[in-house]
Amino acid sequence: MQDDNFILNDTLHSVERRTSRVLRLGVWVSASLMIFGLLFAAISPSSIDPPSTNPTLRMVAEHLFSLRFDPVMLMFAGLIMLMFTPILRVITAIYGFAMERDWRFVVVSSVVFVLLAGEIIYSLFLKG
Repeated sequence: MQDDNFILNDTLHSVERRTSRVLRLGVWVSASLMIFGLLFAAISPSSIDPPSTNPTLRMVAEHLFSLRFDPVMLMFAGLIMLMFTPILRVITAIYGFAMERDWRFVVVSSVVFVLLAGEIIYSLFLKG
């Protein structure tokens, strides 16, 4: 009986553990990018070239993948990662609840994901 309760509690808390790992990882990656951006800015202040407008996701990705360590773009990448962390958390919850076959929470998490995706689509493409 004791072992059954342990297995049940372990299963119930696995989604929470997965999502907490995703949240922690997102925050750590975000903070690391911002700290590296600040360090590069402190080391070579002449390399700071703020864009005239907010950079797009594509601009930030191009800078990161070209291995040009622009301090401003690193800090923007950290902010973007911080903004996408809750979305990754919802995706992790959908996956975790589906693995546990908890369909009610799969539906609830999916509705939350659709709302988040709709807001992003509206903000990026339809708002103008």
